[in-house]
Amino acid sequence: MNALSITPWMMQPGDDKIVAERIHGILSAKRDPKPAQPQPPAADLSGRWDLDIKFFSSRGEHTLFLEQKGNQIQGTHKGDFSVREVYGTIEGDRIKLRSASAERGTGDSVIFTFSGSVSGDSISGPIHMGEYLTAKFTGKRHAYPAPRGPIVVPTGPPLAN
Repeated sequence: MNALSITPWMMQPGDDKIVAERIHGILSAKRDPKPAQPQPPAADLSGRWDLDIKFFSSRGEHTLFLEQKGNQIQGTHKGDFSVREVYGTIEGDRIKLRSASAERGTGDSVIFTFSGSVSGDSISGPIHMGEYLTAKFTGKRHAYPAPRGPIVVPTGPPLAN
């Protein structure tokens, strides 16, 4: 992000100095430079992931369908009420994914920012949802059933009488 947004209508007299000092402190803080190359991924997350999400007062089952190329991830996030695009990165065992509705700016659009780690066929961590606070997710790679045998397609004319 490269923007700063301040919502001043709830500020009281004198709050401007507090906000200015905080912004100055954040923008002038020393930071370590980002590494030139990201760590190689510890796993390939391509495939289907079944998620269990624990919200503050409820629980949900979501599904991620992911494709990974190097450190980059993209795919689909199927939630309780919508299917949306998801994109992100993996560096080592650390994952970051963002899922947002294509209709940005609507009142019911919640951005899901997943951050967590992968260990074998499991992923877990917090989800940040802006004004809707946070949730926790755990996910397992979907286990497809064993192949059921060959599929025979009929050939020739129909055999109806």
